[in-house]
Amino acid sequence: MDFMEKKTDKILNLAIRRGIILPSFEIYGELSGFYDYGPIGARIKQRIASQWRKFFIEDIGNLEIETTIIAPEKVFEASGHLKTFTDPIISCAECKTSYRADKLLEEFFEHKNDLETRQKIKQLSFNEMFELIKINKLKCQKCSHDLSLSKVETFNLMLGTNVGPLNGIKAYMRPETAQGIFLDFKTIFRAYGLKLPIGIGQIGKAFRNEISPRNILIRMREFSQMELEYFFDPEDTELKINNNIIDTAFLNQKINLLTVDDQTKTQTIEYNEITIQDALNNKIIPNKLFAFIIYKEMEFMLNLGFKQNNFRFRQMLPNELPHYSKTNIDLEVEIDGNFEEVAGNSYRTDFDLKNHEKYSNLDMSIVNSNKKLVPHVVEISFGLDRLFWSILVNSLHKDKREWDILILNKNISPYIYAVFPLQKDDKILKKSNQIISLLSKNNISSYFSASNSIGKRYAKADEIGINYSITIDFQTLQDNTVTIRDIKDSTQVRKNINELIQYITDN
Repeated sequence: MDFMEKKTDKILNLAIRRGIILPSFEIYGELSGFYDYGPIGARIKQRIASQWRKFFIEDIGNLEIETTIIAPEKVFEASGHLKTFTDPIISCAECKTSYRADKLLEEFFEHKNDLETRQKIKQLSFNEMFELIKINKLKCQKCSHDLSLSKVETFNLMLGTNVGPLNGIKAYMRPETAQGIFLDFKTIFRAYGLKLPIGIGQIGKAFRNEISPRNILIRMREFSQMELEYFFDPEDTELKINNNIIDTAFLNQKINLLTVDDQTKTQTIEYNEITIQDALNNKIIPNKLFAFIIYKEMEFMLNLGFKQNNFRFRQMLPNELPHYSKTNIDLEVEIDGNFEEVAGNSYRTDFDLKNHEKYSNLDMSIVNSNKKLVPHVVEISFGLDRLFWSILVNSLHKDKREWDILILNKNISPYIYAVFPLQKDDKILKKSNQIISLLSKNNISSYFSASNSIGKRYAKADEIGINYSITIDFQTLQDNTVTIRDIKDSTQVRKNINELIQYITDN
């Protein structure tokens, strides 16, 4: 339990020490909410994104685009973000330090081990949050001034800028990648001769002026999203993707689900196990397309290496729903005893397209199967940084030496093989390069190092999550065999170089 309680701290120590993530502009002092990715972190992040692209774009026949980060003010008036994209803020009257009121209360009741009250914070109004702050005499974490002398207010999270000379045109950094997809949808639909339902996705940066960024990569001001918008006809009862009928056998799959009813009960639970079909029948999941994306997300998480009891789906409470959503079911991952959101699934109806139609005075309808309509939208929105962080935390293990190491799924590890010449002998180095070339030709990533003792190289490879280490020695020159060391248990086997590719497949 002690190990579990300190996992986040241990991962942060490992990640900073090994350059997996780096505090941004550190030499100029701290500006919270911004992190850079070092060489290993960038590779893991890229491989996660590649798996998302495979699962949600390539395997289903969806489309991927890339849209601009900055958009004019009118776009976010239409989307509703300028009016409703807010969080509750309370600022210390003495030192002016600001806090997000709901997170401050959740942290307070978590430390008191009052998980029942912590869970109910999400249901409170701003006034109710302030009453709890006063009753419990919460103080500023920086200067210890009484926060009850302040008040809880509304804070808009949009990051603004000006485009052009002088005062320019008022614009904003996008708070989500979705709006660019909505604006381009009609043109793409016509240009590519599509049929509903069809998904259009993108991976890119988004920005939110968070009140109090915290928990490393969980709450950031600049972050990466992987979003997919499914456009569909709400009157179509047949489940098809891009004109291909989807087998509905997946509806029998069980998921871990926390419903609104579960969250309003006195006794706190983490989730119940329920079939997707039952959730659909009980109208927790609004339609078959939404049910399909829940199933795909579960498969995606298992493919990344999560165990099924590591994550759950949580139905959002009515007062938590985003302004554009009729139904929201979040995907949450367990991190040190708490569940953190890594993806939001929203039934956005025709809210976005209709609003852009209203504000632009342009028709956003399309013709699908001889029917004119404004499509409805189901959205999958992953926070890539949050997903990255939750993977690191859930991949931390102690080996038999009691050292902290990362055991990552082969789909997302930074390198499958580390290639280590035992000595800096010319013939051994030449053989090492031949092995690297062999692996590269088979699209297998490898990491090379000839510095330090073999023990230190093994230790570093274990810490950064490399699956196998190949050691090339003088015996290799005689019989073409190498030693393969497995990160999971430090066991070593001797294999012919020609067996390296098959070894990955078999293990």
